[in-house]
Amino acid sequence: MELNIAAFVSSSASNGPGKRAVVWVQGCPFRCPGCFNPDFQPFDGGSPVSPGVLADRISVVDGIEGVTFSGGEPFCQAEGLAEAARRLKKQGLNVVTFTGLTYREIREKRRSSWNSLIRETDLLIAGRYDRLLPARHPLLSSSNQELVHISPHMEGRIQETGIEVEYIIGCSGEITVSGFPVQGRFHGRGGTGKKPCHIFHG
Repeated sequence: MELNIAAFVSSSASNGPGKRAVVWVQGCPFRCPGCFNPDFQPFDGGSPVSPGVLADRISVVDGIEGVTFSGGEPFCQAEGLAEAARRLKKQGLNVVTFTGLTYREIREKRRSSWNSLIRETDLLIAGRYDRLLPARHPLLSSSNQELVHISPHMEGRIQETGIEVEYIIGCSGEITVSGFPVQGRFHGRGGTGKKPCHIFHG
C-alpha cells in the first residue's frame, strides 16, 4: 500500500492547533470552484510513499504536537493515512483531517477505510468548500463546513491556529503559501500555492 503525496511541510502553525506537520495528498474528486490547490486535484502526479516511511519522517520532526492531513482529498487515500496515523498516535501525536465530505456522508457510506481514518482522527474539518460562503472561523474556509471533535483531545483548542497564512521558502527556493488565506485575497482551504520539494523517495 502506497500513499500518493502532493506536498509536505514538516512544521506549520497555520493548519490546526499548535505546531504540526502537514501532508497534502494528491487527487480530489470534488473540484470545488475557487479551490486553493487545483494542482492537487488530478489523481496522477505526486510522490509515492509508504505509510511507514511517512510516519517515520514525521516522527523525527522536533517541536510538533501532531499532523494535519489535507489535499487533495484525504479520504481517497484513507487506508494508508489511517496506518500512518496509527503509528504517529502511538508516539503521542494528534491528528487533524480536512475533507470535502460531510461527516454525515462518511457515516452513511460505512466504508471500512473511511471508518479507519475517522478512528485515528481527533479533529475533523468536513464539507465542500463554497467560495460564496465566507467563514470567520480560523479553521474553516467556508461557513458551510463543520468542525467535528472525534476525540476530546482538541476540544477548547480550535482557536489556536496561530497565523492565518505562512510563506515558507523550500529547499529549492520555491515559496509555499500555507494556511487559511483572508477571504477576498485568496480562495480555498489551507494548502500550498506551489509544491514544496519532494522529500520522499521509494
